[in-house]
Amino acid sequence: MDITNAVVDMAYEIQSAVRPHLGKQTSKMAAGRTSSGDTEFAIDEVAERAIEKFIRKHELHIAYYSEGRGLIKFGEPEHLLIIDPIDGTRPAMVGLEGGVISIAVAPYSTDACLSDVHFGCILELKADRLFTAAKDGSVRFTDEGVDMPVRPTANTDLDRISWTFEHAGRPAELVSRVLSPLIDRSSIRGGVFVISGTAFSLTRLVSGQLDAVVDVGNRILTDHPEFRQQFVRAGLGGVIGLFPYDIAAAVLIARMAGCCVTDAYGRSLDDTPLLDTSESNISSLVAASNPMLHAALLDAINAGMEKLST
Repeated sequence: MDITNAVVDMAYEIQSAVRPHLGKQTSKMAAGRTSSGDTEFAIDEVAERAIEKFIRKHELHIAYYSEGRGLIKFGEPEHLLIIDPIDGTRPAMVGLEGGVISIAVAPYSTDACLSDVHFGCILELKADRLFTAAKDGSVRFTDEGVDMPVRPTANTDLDRISWTFEHAGRPAELVSRVLSPLIDRSSIRGGVFVISGTAFSLTRLVSGQLDAVVDVGNRILTDHPEFRQQFVRAGLGGVIGLFPYDIAAAVLIARMAGCCVTDAYGRSLDDTPLLDTSESNISSLVAASNPMLHAALLDAINAGMEKLST
């Protein structure tokens, strides 16, 4: 079975297993902690079981890394799959849009980095919207099987951007101190959203629904390690942030669509190890539909960081 076809088929099988549980009270039950220290919910466990069932059914020789299971190998793997079976668990467990299945493909190596990802697949849980991209530059967006336009916006006006920022497990007071000027500028004539699903948010750049996606959590912690205890409290005992499985597929898809994606310093994410979910490998993110907007966002974030310092 061709690996790209297998990945898309796997995404649909996970979707089929998870859909009956969307918005159900039982889905909200905590089932433990993930490999990264985040809370694992009952609905996550349903998705994790669907992955292993698919691999065994099709006798695939692959290795995969998932949020809930860590690294698992089947046979003699040629490919490494980085899977977030539900990115946006919190929207999914209450039945909102925002939950997606995210699968990235790289050659098998325990040293694989984000730059090694050569195929990405993101499938929505509630709707049959599918985003795929290959490293050769091809990107595709379909809705119910119908090809849709890939159209990142040309908006560069910070007063009119529609954007989302991440806050789950990040100290709200610190994040708001950095981003509040940007929030105030754009909340009326643009739009400010908190979606709690980075992969979903990045695909909205591809569809043209959003202009930007921002996560400044790890930049705050890196620049101000004195705030670490606030991050530990917000993460209920550990530092939570943007991990490789959150963005492995979505970064490739957004880049192939022409979007600009870096960390919150403006640096490349290419060297991010795919299999490391330690605190030292948490990333920040600034993604924009075009380079001019990306530069303007970085300027605003730099100003917000100076405000935080004082």
